[in-house]
This record gives sequence, C-alpha cells and structure tokens, in this order.
Amino acid sequence: MIVVSETVQKFLLDYIRKKDLQPGDKLPSERELVQLLEVGRSSVREALQVLSERGIIEKQPGKGAFLKSNVFHNHLGNVKSLMPSMDTHSSLDLLQFRIGTESEIAYLAAKNRSDDCIHILEQSILDLEDCINNGTSIIAPDLLFHGTLAKATMNELIVQVYSTLVEFFKKVRIEMAINDDVEHALYYHKEILKAVKNRNSERSSILMRRHIEDVQLNYKKMLSEMGVIE
Repeated sequence: MIVVSETVQKFLLDYIRKKDLQPGDKLPSERELVQLLEVGRSSVREALQVLSERGIIEKQPGKGAFLKSNVFHNHLGNVKSLMPSMDTHSSLDLLQFRIGTESEIAYLAAKNRSDDCIHILEQSILDLEDCINNGTSIIAPDLLFHGTLAKATMNELIVQVYSTLVEFFKKVRIEMAINDDVEHALYYHKEILKAVKNRNSERSSILMRRHIEDVQLNYKKMLSEMGVIE
C-alpha cells in the first residue's frame, strides 16, 4: 500500500539536507509541493503535520513552514533515523518491471506515434529544461514524457495498464526527486524523442532500457548513501 504522505516526508527531508537549509529557512509552500510532486494537497498537509509533530519543522499560520533548529540538528548526522519507512524492495521491483515494460512502450511509440504526441513530448522536454534551470523537481515533465509515450503506442490496453501503475511510478519518482541525475534524464529524453520522431523503434527501445537502468543505478546509490542497503 502506497502512503503518499510518507513519500512526501522523504522528499522534504531530502530537500532540507540537499539544500543545506539553515534554522529558520522557509520550505516550499503547500501549493508549490502539490505542483512539484503531482500529489494531493491532503498528502502534503499530512506530511508537514508529521514533520511538525516531530519537531523538525515549524508551521506558522499564514506564512508557511520553516526549519526548526534544535531537533533537526540533533538528528542531522543520522539521516536514516529521520526517514519514514521505505518499501525499497517494492521500489526496486518496480524499476525492474519498468525496464521491460517501458522498453516495449518506447518501441511501439516509435512505430505508431502521432504528430500530436510528438508536440507533447517536445513540450515536456522544454518543461524539464526549465525545471533544471530553476533547480526544481522534474517529476511533472518526467511523468508527462513517459505517459505520452504510452499513449503514443496507440494501444488502449497499454494506456490503461500504464494509467493504473502511474501512482506506483510516482512513489519512486518522489523518493528520488532531490537525488535525480537531471542531466542524464534530459539526455535520454532528448535521444528517445529523436528516435521516436524518426520512427526508429529499435533505438528508441534500447535508449529507454538504458534510461531506466540508469535510474535504477541512481536509486540504489541513493539507498546506499542513506544506509538503507549495503
């Protein structure tokens, strides 16, 4: 069972750590988090409430959430103790599943894509570049890119299955958000788009496999740094 608020908690803790926030620094607003992570406002509020109850952040009515000094610094050396429970086996299984599934999606997308799908894929890459330049999460354009490829297959069953799995995909995306290798993501998205535009199914499939394998490797590296796996 996916508990979205716990995944949002991990994102916020990663954000605090990676951005090296200092006591009193402001966290992204509820609205910004909803847009960045593609989640519901209730999940964001629940995550903020839990972190507030744990003394990690302080919520100020009308102003937002701010890093609270004492508890955060007491625990800074032990990141793992701060993190909510993570079903890493499920996430790793999902990434393995994506390697095979999305490689086939990319193959069929190159064969069957429409001009409309190409336009959406191009826009998703522009949005991804904007996120990189602004230092914000690439979750929204990333999900748009992969979801559009599924639609580009023109296979209704693939589209339906992908739609049912997207929440699971989103869980791993949020877990990795601050640790994303954004330059690699941009490279693979651009190269996959070229292959799809040229209707080069074989290259599109190979590139997608390499892309997800790269994500898988980065995810394992993140877990190792957190002390979750050896």
